[in-house]
Amino acid sequence: MTVQSLRVERDSHNPHVAIITLNDPDKRNALDAAKASALENAIIELEATRQTDQPVRVIVIRGEGPAFCAGADLSGGVYARDFFDSLTRMLTAIARCPIPVIADVQGPAVGAGCQVVLACDLRVFGDRGAVWVPAAQHGFALDTWTHQRLCELVGGGHARNIMIGAATMGVEQALATGFASLHADPAGAVEYARTIAAQAPLSMEHSKRVLNSADASRDPSLDMLFRKAWASEDAQEARAARAEKRVPRFRGQ
Repeated sequence: MTVQSLRVERDSHNPHVAIITLNDPDKRNALDAAKASALENAIIELEATRQTDQPVRVIVIRGEGPAFCAGADLSGGVYARDFFDSLTRMLTAIARCPIPVIADVQGPAVGAGCQVVLACDLRVFGDRGAVWVPAAQHGFALDTWTHQRLCELVGGGHARNIMIGAATMGVEQALATGFASLHADPAGAVEYARTIAAQAPLSMEHSKRVLNSADASRDPSLDMLFRKAWASEDAQEARAARAEKRVPRFRGQ
């Protein structure tokens, strides 16, 4: 599927892996309201495949060309009335999607591009992967969620350095802080996604929901999902696979 500056495809070796490519390299994949909405819709459509016989179990987001995403389109997109609503809906769709989402950061992720990376569950950095938030240099302010999410993922000191000091975080620092899960090229990022796709979907959904919850102890739906995972066919399949010394085949049931 291709929607203007967005390309969505399945991995040719593993159809359970979907790859979303921000495909506007001439603008370094900068976002406006329409592109943010297209990314939101792509996430929602891939989530809906869970009810089909070819469900997506991992989503990879990457950028075409040398940049992951140059942020908001400063030629006018960021100043549009509906940009922030579209951006918030898109980030929420990524964070709430029950499917793990991996950011494949092979180049700079700036401003809103950094927010996309933050919304993802896991991050792969290439040699030139970096995040940078120059909001203070443009007179902008970012939402509370972005500050808190960044602080959670990289620590308070690094978050302050990025948000207030406008510092860039490259691959070495991203790995050292645990912000990046892996240092790899695009092929390595897809291979990593294939590994994640082989795991139990209900277990990963539960972990994502708990980790993203503002107050997991007060959310009864998380306990229901916990019990669902333990009572699932996948849990029984893992037990049988251990006994039979084979790789389990999970179905998300």
